[in-house]
Amino acid sequence: MTYRNALVIGLLLTLGIGAFTLAVMVGGSEGGDITVDSNPAIIELLPHRGDQVMPQTNVGLILAPGWSGELIRIGGTVIPLDQQRVQNALNSVIFRPVEGLVMDRLPAQEVCAQARYWPVQNPGRTATIDWCFRVDG
Repeated sequence: MTYRNALVIGLLLTLGIGAFTLAVMVGGSEGGDITVDSNPAIIELLPHRGDQVMPQTNVGLILAPGWSGELIRIGGTVIPLDQQRVQNALNSVIFRPVEGLVMDRLPAQEVCAQARYWPVQNPGRTATIDWCFRVDG
């Protein structure tokens, strides 16, 4: 191998490594939630993990077609099923704190929620997901 060939190969390797590093940095800045992104049942958590929200924010999840679910608790408070908006047509389960419900507002602190979900065709096969977010005010 000649000096010139070695130089060209070294330069191409350096450019390739730089391009790969740039692609990883640009592609990785999306900030996706791997637990949700890799879960075929869950499309979105409301609010997203780590979000800062107001005390009257909706808490819940949007499920993929063929899945159903329910909220178990928000913070330490068990959320009764009759206080959740389960919308099968939209595959969503949402709780909005308002006066007269088990929670009239989310506490101003780090709050964690837990939900249970299952395939509609096999309701005995349940799984749970936990996520936390910050409530301001």
